[in-house]
Amino acid sequence: MRWISYFILAYIALGMQVGLRAYIGVNGAPPNLVLLAAIFIAINAPRDAALLGCFGLGLMQDLLTLEPVGLYAFAYGLIGMFVVNTQQLVYREHPLTHFTLALIGGLMTTLLIVIKGLIHPPMTPPTLLFTTMIYTAVLAPFVLGALQRVKRIFSFQPPRRKIRGF
Repeated sequence: MRWISYFILAYIALGMQVGLRAYIGVNGAPPNLVLLAAIFIAINAPRDAALLGCFGLGLMQDLLTLEPVGLYAFAYGLIGMFVVNTQQLVYREHPLTHFTLALIGGLMTTLLIVIKGLIHPPMTPPTLLFTTMIYTAVLAPFVLGALQRVKRIFSFQPPRRKIRGF
């Protein structure tokens, strides 16, 4: 994976997340574009690069939010582990795959934020988090479909297949 392209994608996703928050939100719930970038990295990159990339995206998002540092990094690391383990089982180009992975990833992130809210007062209400999760999942086929068309820029290498018996 080309890391310069990764950082450009991270910069664009984080910038759009912050800059367009008020303009593309539905009832005050903006889509989580950084989550979609993390799913794109995890679905296409080899295991180690995908996990590092997802964790890095989460860490960068932690620096832009009021949540404790490490919350999104942990969440996106878990999502990266889940998506990397399903790479061989899903069709990467299919819109239903994009929708499902974004829905599961959004649910995992939302649950971690709600659990954190039980310990420390929540920054955002849970209803807004669930609306964000649904909105992100609906946008996922469009955003991830567009990113799949330009994945050559990242020069993802196909995952190595394990040979049994050797």
